[in-house]
Amino acid sequence: MSEHMRVVPFESLLDWILKEYETRQSIFGIHEAVFHKPQATDAFRTTLFGSALATPIGPAAGPHTQLTQNILSAWLTGGRFIELKTVQIMDELEIPRPCIDLADEGYNVEWSQELRLEESVLEYVKAWALIHVLRRALGLERLEPFGTIFNMSVGYNFEGILSEPMQRFMNRLENAAEDLAPIRSMLESRYPQFADIEIPDRIVNSVTLSTMHGCPPDEIERITRYLIEERGLHTTVKLNPTLLGKERVLDTLHGTLGYRDIDIPDSVFEKDLSYDRALELIRSMQAAAQSNGVVFSVKLSNTLAMANHRGVLPGDEMYMSGRALFPITVQLFQQLRTDIGPELRVSYSAGADAVNLVDLLAAGAMPITVASDLLKPGGYGRFSQYIVSLREAMSTCGASSLEQLSQHPQQALGRLVEDGATSPRYKKQYHPFALPKVDSELEAFDCIEAPCMAQCAVCQNVPDYAYWIRAGDVDQAVASILHRNPLPASTGHVCTNLCQTRCTRNNYDDSVAIRRLKRFAMENASAALHPAALSDHRVAIIGSGPSGLAAAFYLAHSGIHATVFEAKERPGGMLAIAPQFRLPSSAVDADINRIIDLGVDIQCNHKVEASPEGLLDDGYAAVYVACGFVHDASLRIEGADTPGVIGALDFLNRQASGEKTELGDNVLVIGGGNTAMDAARTSKRLTGSPTTVVYRRTQAEMPAEVEELHDLLLEGNRIEELAIPQRVLAQNGRVSGLECLRAELGAPDADGRRRPVAIKGSEFILPASSVILAIGQTADKSFLAKSTIMARTSDGGIDVSAAGRTNLNKVYAGGDITRGPAIIIAACADGRKAAADICHQLGVAFTPPALPQFGLDDVDFGELKALRAQQSPQRQPSFLEPGQRQGFDLVEATFTREEAAVEAGRCLQCQLLCDKCVDVCPNRANIGIRITPLKGDYPVLEMSGGTLQPVAIERIRISQSRQIVHIDDLCNECGNCATFCVHQGKPYRDKPRLFLDSKTFEVETDNAYWIHADGISSRAAGATTKLRAAPGGQWIYETPDARLTLDSDFAVIESQVSATSAGTISLRPAVEMALLLSAIRSDCQYLPHFVQQEGGTA
Repeated sequence: MSEHMRVVPFESLLDWILKEYETRQSIFGIHEAVFHKPQATDAFRTTLFGSALATPIGPAAGPHTQLTQNILSAWLTGGRFIELKTVQIMDELEIPRPCIDLADEGYNVEWSQELRLEESVLEYVKAWALIHVLRRALGLERLEPFGTIFNMSVGYNFEGILSEPMQRFMNRLENAAEDLAPIRSMLESRYPQFADIEIPDRIVNSVTLSTMHGCPPDEIERITRYLIEERGLHTTVKLNPTLLGKERVLDTLHGTLGYRDIDIPDSVFEKDLSYDRALELIRSMQAAAQSNGVVFSVKLSNTLAMANHRGVLPGDEMYMSGRALFPITVQLFQQLRTDIGPELRVSYSAGADAVNLVDLLAAGAMPITVASDLLKPGGYGRFSQYIVSLREAMSTCGASSLEQLSQHPQQALGRLVEDGATSPRYKKQYHPFALPKVDSELEAFDCIEAPCMAQCAVCQNVPDYAYWIRAGDVDQAVASILHRNPLPASTGHVCTNLCQTRCTRNNYDDSVAIRRLKRFAMENASAALHPAALSDHRVAIIGSGPSGLAAAFYLAHSGIHATVFEAKERPGGMLAIAPQFRLPSSAVDADINRIIDLGVDIQCNHKVEASPEGLLDDGYAAVYVACGFVHDASLRIEGADTPGVIGALDFLNRQASGEKTELGDNVLVIGGGNTAMDAARTSKRLTGSPTTVVYRRTQAEMPAEVEELHDLLLEGNRIEELAIPQRVLAQNGRVSGLECLRAELGAPDADGRRRPVAIKGSEFILPASSVILAIGQTADKSFLAKSTIMARTSDGGIDVSAAGRTNLNKVYAGGDITRGPAIIIAACADGRKAAADICHQLGVAFTPPALPQFGLDDVDFGELKALRAQQSPQRQPSFLEPGQRQGFDLVEATFTREEAAVEAGRCLQCQLLCDKCVDVCPNRANIGIRITPLKGDYPVLEMSGGTLQPVAIERIRISQSRQIVHIDDLCNECGNCATFCVHQGKPYRDKPRLFLDSKTFEVETDNAYWIHADGISSRAAGATTKLRAAPGGQWIYETPDARLTLDSDFAVIESQVSATSAGTISLRPAVEMALLLSAIRSDCQYLPHFVQQEGGTA
């Protein structure tokens, strides 16, 4: 595998562009749906450096402006200011790999060009020429002026810039006639329709100076003065964010934004240009520029150097970019504007995106260039939203030009600074979850997977029901939900929605409001269930909590009669005692009635006293134990049995039953989970006084859901952190207080949370009229004493297999009795799995409600690709104001039909399409291809004595029509695709690696493919195999040991095997090679068959 990119000749690139656009309506994998489409009314056209500029945005010097296809990709989507990759005299550097880490805020260790100067200049010339050709090919000549500016970027010291190679580089960009000559000749001979296009010889008249962190101020001024006075270039100097000063930078990062893990050594600030010296430099260069008739501006800002605290990238130091840099840079912008004045010209690039673009332009910054945002999912296509947002904003405010938009720059700059300090989108906790990945390894084929589904215990078909809601068919949405979720009305209110922690939207903004969409669907439609015919089998279920109800639902739908024995007077388990302001009884009743309507017999007030297996003697074919954790755990401290101390489950059960509980007006709740939140919020409603939650760790370590904690505090309750209860105090026979020890956090426990350590002598007393214990739950396991179930968990529960089987035949268990207190959807998953296995054991087909079908061909592909390039904040329903939350009315309203449709439309349909590795690759090294899925059983052949004998069967299944191929020649192993891949893998290593040249292919040892006139060759384990098509649909497959003739189904027709060869031959390589060859020849005819060799010309 090579870390070095190879460049593609001009002619090959043009062929690629024209053929791909004709056959796929895309260029370099970028669909025309996100191409910039100029409009006659576009008011953002302007001039800069004496040239027209059609849009004020573009790619910053970096990974998006190094190769020709990168520059063209940025231009296609709307970038018209092209800040070329920074070059320097040292052009044979070894760049560490990976070099980019954009998991959240951006980091990189890549700071200079990876091509030689000779290659770089040719890449820029090719891009310049191809943009002129593309304008005609796409019909844009009549829609807008050329309006594209190439901006040269150079560094990093004066000596290097004055060197002969760098001088030659700059001269060629200022006069590219010699380099353009062969291009013009090729256009005349091969593409006469483009031969008359005027391509100016001068490519640049402006330059951006990039200096190393710590570059001496005098050196910066010498270079800048040379560029202005000697070369006559419009000059921009890139400034470092350290100008703001150590105290303000660290206060912003650590305090305001919460990036407390960032460590910036003092040396970073000590070596960089000082603020006062920067002011001198700016004023001096403004005067020099004015004297020489050019423009001087500053670029805000460079990356921020810091210690490598993440360990993802190699080395001790890395450079930060992206959203964490924005609040620092806009502060620096404001300070410079104040000290220099309105004449300061600013080019901006630090956390810019579609959301803050308009205010940046209104503040007078122009152009706006981007790197980090384009490295996120959506890639270059994100520029399309920049244009739309700017177009809409200018129309709304009536601005007829960018000058008019920026009439009040100080006000806009003030908004930017305020937004940077207060907006959640810049704070560390805005993305509190891990990347939306699944646990599985990345395979060569079939990688499309929705991470929200994988994170859900029942693998809820989230994208399916979002699709149907957006389409307006809510009945189909409900059918999709019921396929895997037996309690959707209840989980639509109180599911912990772990799915949302892995929603791909978290790469963009906020997750889709998955639970709210489910609630909307269940309240606005119904689905007719069609259970299987009733069989003679009966199954007993002990417990009517979520797990028992789930098992009953799926057994009944599969035609098995289920009887549920419930010890209490109401079914539902924990659902039955949830507070009405979170889960109304109507939702629980809807789920239970649906189950009863399937024929399930729920017998309440029926406690099973005998052993579970004893029910088998009563004629039940199987038994499912799902009795749950129904009792409160006790607090083992002095006074815990004092009147006024009550368990949270007992308290919530009394409230649900209408039984009054005397609490007084000073209630304490001990605990930090969701049950504690429910108890505290219920107490507040009953007493009208704030409830205090006592927790031994800090709020940050609380296991309660973030939204529950938020509502607890919003409603006026309090949290007493770092308090370890020691004894309950009593007065007049009732609770009067709780004595606690203050704690501090020590080393992390097994769960990763820091352990509370009591501080000796720190006793304090919290007054209390009641104490509610929410420190855990226990199960009623008395009936197990009579059972022969031997396998138990450490807490005395039942140990089961993955399918829910106990050690006793036909006896199953699931839910809390097997896993301890857990979330509702996990209990449902246990019930579903057990029901499926029971059906299998009884010889009955497991028949869940049918899943409505649709596929990639049923959606607008361009629309889906455009959606995947846009930020779109989560829609919020209406909520009761805190002052209205006195009773038990639902706090959160259901989405309206319009709100639901818009929110469902945010879903990226990850079960149909991923393409993240395609979108985030700056070099366009990953491509999506369409294949014909296949499934079959193929023989494994043993070689012996010159013959082949089948010795085994290998099942090969490639089921997805969309696959990914990696073009290794274009890759520099930056690592960005691995960051965003939904699997645990690296597309640039794990996907089929296609080589465009035999020389690069032949040096590879594994996972390498080369397509040529004769067919396709593969390198694996150091050996080469070949496959070629033969007449009659046959294939010729050659390995180092054998030559096989295969029919169209890969059955062996003829074989030639060396008499000395031994071992086995799998036909999998042949099947996969045939699939790749057919797909690429039919779907990717545009791919070049070679790349430019060492040196060469355009």
